[in-house]
Order: sequence, then structure tokens, then C-alpha cells
Amino acid sequence: MPHPAAMVRVLAFLLLLIALPAAGQTQLAQQCAAFGEAQYRKLSPSIDRITALEFPPPALERVEAKAGSQAINAALTLRGKLTFRNGPPIETHFVCLLDAQRRPLFFYALPALATRGAPTPVTRGGSPAPVPTTDTPTLPLGQAPLSAPGPARQPLPASAVRLRGLVRDVGSRLQLLPCDGAPLTLEDRTPQQELTGALRELTTGKEGRPMFVELYGSRQVGLGAGIAALELRRAAVETAGCRERFDHREWIGMGNDPSWRLEVTARDLFIGLLGGSPAQRLPHGGPHQRQDGTIMYTSADGPEHAILIDERRCIDSQSGSLFAYSVQIRSEGRTLVGCAAHNPGMPAP
Repeated sequence: MPHPAAMVRVLAFLLLLIALPAAGQTQLAQQCAAFGEAQYRKLSPSIDRITALEFPPPALERVEAKAGSQAINAALTLRGKLTFRNGPPIETHFVCLLDAQRRPLFFYALPALATRGAPTPVTRGGSPAPVPTTDTPTLPLGQAPLSAPGPARQPLPASAVRLRGLVRDVGSRLQLLPCDGAPLTLEDRTPQQELTGALRELTTGKEGRPMFVELYGSRQVGLGAGIAALELRRAAVETAGCRERFDHREWIGMGNDPSWRLEVTARDLFIGLLGGSPAQRLPHGGPHQRQDGTIMYTSADGPEHAILIDERRCIDSQSGSLFAYSVQIRSEGRTLVGCAAHNPGMPAP
């Protein structure tokens, strides 16, 4: 029978072997958080810190893929806290893509799909959804809404990446040309093949014309492997596409009848009405999430201006472009309804 002291040493050694990978992944998570913090600060001055949380522990997954010309060797999924200079913090899951030396290459936030309805409802820019009242108590951004969630949908895999580029039909096969990469074959795995339907509708009578998209996809494996599109976030033909710049803008919105444009930065709101009163730039007090899940911005100078952004599929009434968000501007008893796009370089709300 082994000596008790020897058994204790063996158990201690086994526990050390178990703890080493966890400690290594925690250190990787901290490195990724520092890398991501630097990236997000370049996008918006409102970002203060990104902190890796210890629970749930980060998960490391081996991945054989390429993003553009860079080889991806692993993906680390971690729970983190995004802190703003003005406004409440957000807790969400982040994905950090690593090279063979475990150095961070890409860092992005995963949208919270587990409590989102599937598919999200569709509204058209000219037909407003029911307008929520502005006297409902608000919740800090990131706090769970009190209303019951819609039907659950499967979360994106840890290896999913956010892509922007041009999609076209080449010989009855889809091809994606990323904004910063080489052409890839594309398989449509979006719910009800939403991507294929949008391409067909937006390019009818415009054969050969590409469609700009924002989507979440995963790299396929094997000979001639490409990208599998998992979720479509935006689709348009009449747009600047890859040349579009968000800079420090967190949201852009637009609508028709009359034509108007909205820009939301970390500090202010810009509202421009074509042929109407002069454009307005108003400071705001930061985003708030209402009980129904709507994100609301109000003017810091008073409640006369309110911006309501809802994650509801929206189709522009003139161009037919598809957006993941609908937006309403409420000002002095008047409501403007349109579609909105979120800065793809910032965490999904």
C-alpha cells in the first residue's frame, strides 16, 4: 500500500496539472482583454476599459482557419465587462482569435442570441411599429429586461467571425468578397436562407451586381472550403458598402417621407431633415435599455427629443435595404420612423 505522504504528493501534482491550463487560459483572457481594449478605444472615446471576468472560466478552442491572409490557430471565448467613461457597464461574451504563438489577432463581442427571437420581426421604414411611451422606467444598459424573452435561438459558435463584404451569384453559387480579403465561396445557413432571399430581391433586374452585407459566419474546413453565413445583419445595394466609415459614430439611422438622417456618437445626437429645419446636434445622457428591450437616448437639454432603437428587422421603404434595427425619433409630438445600423466594430448592444 502506498505511503500516505506519497499519495498526498501525487494528488498535489495532479491538481497542479489541472490548474495549469486554467491559469494559462486566464492569463490569455487578460492579454486578449488588453488587446481588445486598445482596439475599441480607437473606435470610440467613450470606451474606458475591458476587463476579463474569472467566471465563467474562459474556454480555449483549437481552430484551423484564416481571416484574410492571417492564419487563426485558436479561439478563446471569455466573459468580460465593457466599461464606459459615461454610462453603465456592459457584461457580454467576447471572442479572441489567436495565432500559433497564442498572440491576439482579432477581438470582438458576441451578440446575446440566446434570448433573442428567431427570426426577428420585420418592419418597413414607412410603417411604424407600435410606439412605446417614454414615461416607462428605464433600466441600465446590460440589465436584463423584465418582459418575457421570445423563442430561444442557438448562440453563435465561438469560431464565428463578423464579416463585411460583397456577395454575388457566380454561376448559381454564392461568393463573398470580404472588405479586407480575397474571394471566398459562401454557403447560406441563415434562418430560412434570408441571405439568398435578400440577394434575389435586391438585385432583380441588376444581374451581376453585388450586394453589400454584414453577417456572422464560420470558416468551413476541407478542400475548397469557404464561409458559412450564420446570421445576416445588413444587406444593401444602394450603399457605400466597404467604403462606409462609422468613425466615432455608434449608430446611423435614416428614413423617408420626408428624408432624414440620424447619427449617434458617445456624446451627442445629430438629426438632419432634408428640406426641413436646420440640422440639430444635441448632447445626450447616454443609452438606457427599457423594459421592452428598446435602447433609448434622450437629449441632455430636456425630454423634447428621444431616440428609440429596437432590434427588429427593418426594410428601407425606398431602397429595400435590410437592417437589423429599426429606429424612431420622437420630437415635439412628431415621430419619424426608419432603419438603423450599428457600428460593426463595437460590441453588439
